[in-house]
Amino acid sequence: MTTVRVVRPGLLSAVQDMGRWGYEHWGVMVGGAHDEWALAWANRLLGNGENEAALEITAVGPELEVTEAGPLALAGADLSATADGQPWPPGTGRRVGVGTRIRFGVRRRGFRAYLAFPGGLAVSPVLGSRTTDLVSGIGGLGGRPMAAGDLLASLERGGTAVSTEWPTMRAGHVLRVMPGVRRNRFPALSYFQLLTREFTVSADSNGMGLRLAGEPVASPRGDWPSEGMAVGSIECPPSGHLLVLMKGRGSLGGYPPLAHVIRADWPAMAQLAPGDWVAFEEVDTEGARVALAEAWQFPVGEPVARGAVMPFAGWLVDRDRYGRRLPRAGDWVWPGQCVTRVAATGEVWEVLSGSAGVLDWMPPPAHLLNAGDPIVVMKGVGEAHDGGFELRHG
Repeated sequence: MTTVRVVRPGLLSAVQDMGRWGYEHWGVMVGGAHDEWALAWANRLLGNGENEAALEITAVGPELEVTEAGPLALAGADLSATADGQPWPPGTGRRVGVGTRIRFGVRRRGFRAYLAFPGGLAVSPVLGSRTTDLVSGIGGLGGRPMAAGDLLASLERGGTAVSTEWPTMRAGHVLRVMPGVRRNRFPALSYFQLLTREFTVSADSNGMGLRLAGEPVASPRGDWPSEGMAVGSIECPPSGHLLVLMKGRGSLGGYPPLAHVIRADWPAMAQLAPGDWVAFEEVDTEGARVALAEAWQFPVGEPVARGAVMPFAGWLVDRDRYGRRLPRAGDWVWPGQCVTRVAATGEVWEVLSGSAGVLDWMPPPAHLLNAGDPIVVMKGVGEAHDGGFELRHG
């Protein structure tokens, strides 16, 4: 089996799987990995089932020493991981020998990374899950974060790890939402403000929710009874400063939800860090269903790159029609999303992505371009990525 000893624990590292389902009526939350997609990817790189327990690493990673050799896989955020000083990019697996030091450095992209072990981590399940519930103090390593001196071991021996670098983090600053079930309690202006403004993730955010700083949204008046709250609910307290609920949320809440982040975008939501900007875009029920189905179609083959070129001379515009920033290099985009805007001869055109993928390269904003110059390169994921871009008058 693969075994590591914790030298330094980092900011917050804990054992997580896909969650503890079926006990919310008893007040036991589902919890689990904040970025389910990155966890699934880490496991797939080792040939594990997608629900196997792995180590969730938040922002500042630990230092680990390998005490028994074997394969490991890393996915999610880029936290400058190294193995014996050699770069270890997320989206890859490798075999590590006895004495290897695994370290994490500067956070480059994202907020949460996942380290998977063959067959998952060998910790005892509680109520059918190995996930760590820090509030209830159950699961994982005694319901607590990882600490110096802890030993982490795999459930299985041997195995191989995929070494190809896959894009395993759905980073993005534009989250898709559906109207909240209590939207009728809000002033008519509130939802428009949500969709046309740009917000900043506050330093007061944690695993329970993202607190958003910025111009306050018009809030409903009066007191409202507590009711069940879902992950992704965008609550609006009397202050008008929004709170987006995450996996560590409570089961009940007293603030009515203005909107709900669709499940397909929970992974991107989980990778937002304090100081990041975020904006919201509406999608209908069918769009949310299609997005979720597409999000969990894992690729076959090798990662591929597709690009778009400038159709005419002009310059790039990095703001959408509401003045909010558009995605930049490193962000995940979905089919039909506006990637950038192109201005020329008094007109503005929108470049729309033809499929899901990661923006691998873009020129700087306001950069002057000639016809035929590249304006975006997108890194897709194998056969699931058909490439293509659409130019639409905006």
